[in-house]
Amino acid sequence: MNLELYSSKKGNLEPNLVAIQAADLGMLPTLLVCPLIAGEVLTAVRTTVHHGGKRYTVLCDLARPINRRALVKTGTLDEAASVRIMRTFELLLAR
Repeated sequence: MNLELYSSKKGNLEPNLVAIQAADLGMLPTLLVCPLIAGEVLTAVRTTVHHGGKRYTVLCDLARPINRRALVKTGTLDEAASVRIMRTFELLLAR
């Protein structure tokens, strides 16, 4: 599993969202995403990833659906980072 990175900002290819929804649910009008913010505070329900030479905090506690038409794909995370994000999100659901 390799999670996809997206930007919701027009003209900006720096990722600000990571999709945590299965890719085979592409028929749905929305995509479940978590925000990515460089340098944000790390908590028990957040994790970090490195992409493009930057360290991002994944805000699993702020997961939300967003309309697919508002997103531009900007990259893909490696498997280790993807697994870490999904485990963190699952821990949040278990609380």
